[in-house]
Amino acid sequence: MWLSSVQFFIAQAIVQSAWTTPFSLTQNFISDLGNTACAPYPPGSDNYVCSPWHFGMNASFVLLGVTIPLGAALARNAFRAGGLREIALVMLALAGPGYVAVGLYPENVDITPHKIGAGFVFVSGNLGLALLGVAIQQTFRRTRLATSLAVLGIAGFIATVLLVTGRYLGIGIGGIERVAAYPLPVGLIMAGYFLLRHAPAAGSHAMNSRRSG
Repeated sequence: MWLSSVQFFIAQAIVQSAWTTPFSLTQNFISDLGNTACAPYPPGSDNYVCSPWHFGMNASFVLLGVTIPLGAALARNAFRAGGLREIALVMLALAGPGYVAVGLYPENVDITPHKIGAGFVFVSGNLGLALLGVAIQQTFRRTRLATSLAVLGIAGFIATVLLVTGRYLGIGIGGIERVAAYPLPVGLIMAGYFLLRHAPAAGSHAMNSRRSG
């Protein structure tokens, strides 16, 4: 489930290729790819948005929103039982409805649920990813992977704060948004690949946890 997050990046490349107007990674939001109208966005701005294949991007948002909580549910028994595991997976799972809201309510259709959904992705998703790194360290003692996930999650959360406060660090509003948005799917791909390779070990750990309980 988590490995399928790669579709999020493939969808962006495909949908972006259909644009006939300039698309900037530093000035355009990811959500501009799901914008259903050809018009300036935000209204009255000089930023003209026209995404002919917007349906594909919005479908990608929804698909990601479904696979993240499913992956969290399926991965639960791979980790050492305890409050940290539960908090990490619940926070990751909450990013799922966030992505679904982003896909079902494009920015130009209904911005309020769109922003709320993005908030769950950026805040709950990134913090959950950082905690997932700690859970992987506790369960599997894979320091490099655990540290990578924790750093990704923390970086995404810090970028979220910078985005909200209007500090773009010279990479534009679109650039800082991507720093906030990309750590979660990248981290899930990494974690999914690791768990897939270590599924037998994860299964035996879950069995040992039940026995000890």
